[in-house]
Formats: sequence, C-alpha cells, structure tokens
Amino acid sequence: MKPLFPAVVGFVAISLTLVGTASCAEEEPTSTDVAASESAQDSASESDAGTAHAPQLAQDGSEATTGPVYREIIYGDPAAPVTIVEYASLTCSHCASFHNGVLPELKKNYIETGKVRLVFRDFPLDGLAMAGAMLARCASGNRGQAMLNVMFRQQATWVTSKQPIEPLTSYAKLAGMNEDDVTACLENENIMTAIREAQETASNLYKIASTPTFFIDDVKVEGNRGYEFMAEIIEDKLEDTGS
Repeated sequence: MKPLFPAVVGFVAISLTLVGTASCAEEEPTSTDVAASESAQDSASESDAGTAHAPQLAQDGSEATTGPVYREIIYGDPAAPVTIVEYASLTCSHCASFHNGVLPELKKNYIETGKVRLVFRDFPLDGLAMAGAMLARCASGNRGQAMLNVMFRQQATWVTSKQPIEPLTSYAKLAGMNEDDVTACLENENIMTAIREAQETASNLYKIASTPTFFIDDVKVEGNRGYEFMAEIIEDKLEDTGS
C-alpha cells in the first residue's frame, strides 16, 4: 500500500472549509430543534432543495474526458411522486444509523415501489468525510450508492483507523477503482469544489445546520427521527399527490 493518506487526505482536510457550525444531529432531537413542518416561507420546496441549485452534473452518468465529474446519487425512480433530499456526512454516526437502520425500510416500502426517490447530498463535517464523499462521487455508474452503503455500514472501522485510506481504498476497489484511481480522485479539485459549493448552498439557502437533515418535498426534518416519523410525512405527501 502506498503512503497516500498524509499527502492526499491531508490535502483534502486543508482544502475543506467547514460551513458554519454544522454538526452531527441528535438522534432524538427536541421539538425546539426539529423543523419537521415549517411554513412555505421558511422551508425549501423539493424543486429548490432537490434540484434547482445543484452543481453541474453528468446527466447520463458517463465519464467526462477530463476525468470524473460530480453526479447525483439517487435511490429510486426519478419520476416518483415524492422526493426526499438528504444532507449527510459520512463521519456522522446518526447519518450511519439512518442508512443502516431506517433507509432499508424506506427502500422496501416506498423507494422500490416507485413512490419515493431519495437524493443523497454530501454535507461533510470534516476532511475525512470529504475524502469519502469524493470517492463515492468518483465511482462509475451507480456504484456510488454501493460505496455509500459500505462506508456507512463500516463507519466505525474506517473513521477510527490510524490509516483510514486503507479501508477506503478497499471499498473503492469494490467499486472498480484501483489505487491510482483513488489518488486521482482525492486530488480532483473539481469534485471537491462541487461538493463544497453544494454544501455552501445547503447551509446558506436551506439553513442546514446539522446532519442528517432531510427535505420530504417541502417538509424539513432535522436529525434521524426514525422510520415511523418519516413514513407518516411520506403518506401525507402521497395523499396530497393522489398516489
């Protein structure tokens, strides 16, 4: 294994400007911390939080001639009547709890049935989360989803590792990348800039202050509130759309 971590991830950490005072949200936020049902004036609609201010994307998932480009990571049918936009950090334990415990149920009951799509947006809280986010965005085709799943499932392993580049590289290999690909990805300033710009938009325009934060269409939910909480909002939105 090449000694990539100090040079590459150190570059990521130095280059990452954290946005505001964002943090990993409480698992069970108090009512004063949760904007689960905000007015239209204070919350962003799906068209705003979900798509209008996204960075430039590779719409067909293909590789640009100059290297990897930022692409959306979407679970489910793009034409689903309800959209969930998630802002998460790969080093946030509550984000991992959502992906490992709640998302499988959402997939089974709503995403795989064509009722809901989930758009994953990176909101890295530190340089290590930025490194993981960049690798997921560099993965070809739909393999970024698989990398997210592995990184959240194995979070306790790579986040606490003395050499986290080693497990990250092994996850990247499962997505078809080699060590040279990993190095090139983590040195790709275009990918990093796109992630940072999306994060700054989320912080400034949508007032994202902690991870995970979700928009279920126009309803903002801060923190991992569990499956039942989200399912109730989804059902209301499905009823509104007649689905």
